[in-house]
Amino acid sequence: MPSRIARRPGPALLLPFLAALVTIAFALPARAWVEVHVAGDDVRLAIDRAGAATVEHKVTLKVSGGPLRALDIQGVDPDAQLDPGSYAVPLKAAEASSLASATPVEIELLPPDVRPREDGTLRPPALRARFDGKGLSRGVFVLFFRYRTDLMKRGLLQKDGPSSRVAWTGPLWDDGYDSARLTVELPGAPDEPRIDEAPEAGDGAEALAAPMTLSTLRRSLDKDELELLRPYAPKGEPIRWAVRADARAFQPAPTPATPAADTLGRLADAAAASPDRSRTVYLAAGVALFAIYSALVALKAREHERLARAAGVAPRPLVPIPLAPRAALAGLALVAGVALELLLRDGTAGAALVAAATALAAHRTPRPERTGGALRRPGKWLPVAEAEAFRAPPRVRGIYLDVTTRAGKALLVALLAALGGGVYAVAHVSPYHAHLLALDATALLAIFCTGRLAELPADPAARPVAFLRDVARRVRRSLRAPASADLRAPRASASAAAAAKGPAGAAAKTPGAAAKATASAAKVTASAAKVTASAAARGAVAATELRVVGRLRIPDGSPDADELRLGLSPRAALPGFVAIEVGVVYAPGAGGAIGLPEVLLRVAPGSPCEHAVERLASSGRSSRGRRPGERVLAFTPRLPTARMTAAIAAALVRAVSTPPAGATPTKPQGAGAAGASRAPRPGKKAISAAA
Repeated sequence: MPSRIARRPGPALLLPFLAALVTIAFALPARAWVEVHVAGDDVRLAIDRAGAATVEHKVTLKVSGGPLRALDIQGVDPDAQLDPGSYAVPLKAAEASSLASATPVEIELLPPDVRPREDGTLRPPALRARFDGKGLSRGVFVLFFRYRTDLMKRGLLQKDGPSSRVAWTGPLWDDGYDSARLTVELPGAPDEPRIDEAPEAGDGAEALAAPMTLSTLRRSLDKDELELLRPYAPKGEPIRWAVRADARAFQPAPTPATPAADTLGRLADAAAASPDRSRTVYLAAGVALFAIYSALVALKAREHERLARAAGVAPRPLVPIPLAPRAALAGLALVAGVALELLLRDGTAGAALVAAATALAAHRTPRPERTGGALRRPGKWLPVAEAEAFRAPPRVRGIYLDVTTRAGKALLVALLAALGGGVYAVAHVSPYHAHLLALDATALLAIFCTGRLAELPADPAARPVAFLRDVARRVRRSLRAPASADLRAPRASASAAAAAKGPAGAAAKTPGAAAKATASAAKVTASAAKVTASAAARGAVAATELRVVGRLRIPDGSPDADELRLGLSPRAALPGFVAIEVGVVYAPGAGGAIGLPEVLLRVAPGSPCEHAVERLASSGRSSRGRRPGERVLAFTPRLPTARMTAAIAAALVRAVSTPPAGATPTKPQGAGAAGASRAPRPGKKAISAAA
């Protein structure tokens, strides 16, 4: 056999296999492409007697690839007032006058582009058609949209003797197409309208070479329709149309004007939009926005500095520069950002300036002016009545730029409502710019949601009032809950007695089952004893009366308290019990002070109370008390919530309470001694579940 046939094919196929793997690994994903060509534009121009016109376009589009999501149309009328109801429909459906497969289209007028074209001329006005859903897929579609324009005010309808000349320029298309058509609808007049192909001023030789235009006239009693047809629309050039009509077609019927109507007409003329008046309105709006926002930034800085100094901390603006230039720069950045968002197609530059204004208005969490904490002075703990100690502190007044106060909420809602009105007004012109304007609300949130009262250092004598009041309420409710056990104990005893009586009667009737009946009776008696003992213990806890007081610490030489705690103690406590205290320690955090609750149990060493809570001591921390011969057990909940803190405090109250006389059952004798219940011990489950 030849050697070339005897060789194994593996090594020969390895190189092509590796090349295929490399090709697959470095292959780029195919990107969607779309190509659109304009195959025709059927325009209808309906002019009323006042010189205002409604322009309807039916543009035939040939889409390749896809989907087509947006289309820019250049060369529209600059004063176009878009009408709703635009849509795109496949060509076959359009020929059949069916809108079953129509796609809604959103039309918006783009801001003017100030960049000149290559020949130095200004770019024509443009509008953008956005197709809803997935866009237009491959095929031929007809795009329908409509808008209004005023030919009389723009000087495109001019009276020339007994006739009037109407001139209108169509859109500019990148592709040339055949059979450009325009249907002009005019009010009825004695003389019929006709096409005007006379050279325009300044056109020169190009006007002499204008293409031939075919016209078809259809007349009725109230209107005339002149259909104009050109064999070809040039590529990249707008089509200029001109028509001459009877001047009497644009003379509205005279109506007697009343004085009130004449006054209203003058007011309407005075309020009519004009370039100069619009420029003045925009300038005034910019100045007002600058003044309002700069004033808000300055007032917020003054307000936050006053509160921070009173709390003994230093204010920290996000941008640490003096207040006057910071407020002015914030106002200028906001005005410039909003202006760029409304004028440019891309909102990135405007959004960056708005973000800069937000940073200039924001504040960070204040920090103490002195580094390191100082030891507090000695003081005395004074008991205070519950109603007096946990009374709600007075509401802070005179703070209007903080979202945590009522005045701050009202002012923020009012400013957001004003911003919403502006967004609603802009949405009719451009939804895209309306969304950008809505996102500018962050500039207001930086004022109202930073530098809040909650970010200042907490006052240990006033901040924990609401928390401690909630803990006291939950402890009371927890101690009252087991009271229903007293009602279940008699029922359990009666059931046990009935169960014990049943086997005894059965034993009397059946002598052979006497031993079994006796054993069963003994078990039932033991179960009844357990239920009775448990019910007695729970009833003892339910009968426990709780005393709730407030404990204030007054430093020596100061009339103001520097800490508030909640004191709990049962009326009947075990010997050696001193107190149960619930306090809150505040730690600094990113958004302000964080309250960390703690439950303290004070007992005398070697006392019965210490022995009763010995099992609970493993769940807390042990330390010396403030007095000689005092031991303190500190318990911290897993989460700093009032529910878990109250669970720990209630468990400690139950553990140190003295049950009433007769609550501990006696040990049964005889056969039930082995199953007799023992005195209830303070369980560790309640502590370990919350600690």
